[in-house]
Amino acid sequence: MKRYGTYLIAFASLLLLPLVSTTDAQQETEVAVVVNPENPVSSISSAELRRIFAGDKQSWGNSLPVFAIVRAPGARERQLLLSQILRMTESEYKQYWLRKVYSGEVPQEPVAVFSNGMQLEGVRAKKGGIALISVQDVRAGVKTIKVDGYMPGTPGYPFQ
Repeated sequence: MKRYGTYLIAFASLLLLPLVSTTDAQQETEVAVVVNPENPVSSISSAELRRIFAGDKQSWGNSLPVFAIVRAPGARERQLLLSQILRMTESEYKQYWLRKVYSGEVPQEPVAVFSNGMQLEGVRAKKGGIALISVQDVRAGVKTIKVDGYMPGTPGYPFQ
């Protein structure tokens, strides 16, 4: 009898394992949009986000310059930026920014950094800072904003 109880507990825990894994996987893959806490923006549309990371919107509307920070090639956040927001390949992104900078349309391309910690520091340091960061890496000193009316972790959030 004791053996059957042990098997039943083991079987029940195996049934619950996928639920835990799915939640953890969702948290690992969700990407939040963060800004400096002094930025008055609390919500942004996907279209506006695209304009910011494409260099077409260079101020927050109150003469505060946008300071976009992106992850280096290969990072999950950069892949999401390229595929879902800008709809470009890495090669197209590099060519796009080369043309924009050399035409004088923008002074520089977004700053690329190697870690989410570096993104956090950049957003904290610049009032106009904005970055895409893994939800699990969001820390104090930045403000997570809504995208298309949704916060990370809610149904309908676009960057999962």
